[in-house]
Amino acid sequence: MNHKGFIFDMDGVVVDNHSFHFKAWMEFSKKYNFPLNSEIYRDTFNGKTNADLFRMIFGDISDKECKQYGDEKESWYQTLYKKEMKPHTGLIEYLYFLKDKKVKIALGTSAPPMNVDFTLDNLSLRHFFDVIVDGTRVDQGKPHPQVYQLCAKELGLEPKECVVFEDSLAGLQSGKSAGCSIIGVATSHTEAELKNHVNQIIPNFTSPKVFLL
Repeated sequence: MNHKGFIFDMDGVVVDNHSFHFKAWMEFSKKYNFPLNSEIYRDTFNGKTNADLFRMIFGDISDKECKQYGDEKESWYQTLYKKEMKPHTGLIEYLYFLKDKKVKIALGTSAPPMNVDFTLDNLSLRHFFDVIVDGTRVDQGKPHPQVYQLCAKELGLEPKECVVFEDSLAGLQSGKSAGCSIIGVATSHTEAELKNHVNQIIPNFTSPKVFLL
């Protein structure tokens, strides 16, 4: 394998869960009366931290207020998704394949810790990851490269030695700006929408392409 580090976004990559986040956000938008639809969500929400999103919605609010809004929205999401949650197709087999190859694996996500814990622990995935960087550990969310720069650093690798799996346009830009190789995962965007942003696209982790990286 050419790469020494494999970095996975969480929402839309580890789990194909965007429809559940969208439903939770729609409930939140109705309660707090701000405009939201599938196009706005897809184009401006995906990949961003909760702090970035709540300040985009409510203006210059405090960290405490961001956390309160975040806890409320994520509680709705977890209630909606808990009975339906599962790893993305082929993910478990692929993670075991990477472990057998003795490469390093990281999770680099804009999600808050409560959702990282919810996902990794309910699906028993935590043991696969050598490094976990969530949205609270970065000052600037995607598309800024900080999350993937930090993942590479904590893996003890240069970004150019790492490949990033991402589904959102902001996340793809983040990984690219960090200097990593990028694989687009066609969950929140179609392959046609991703093709101008990445060199390689997979629908899921059963694709033969991923075993050649």
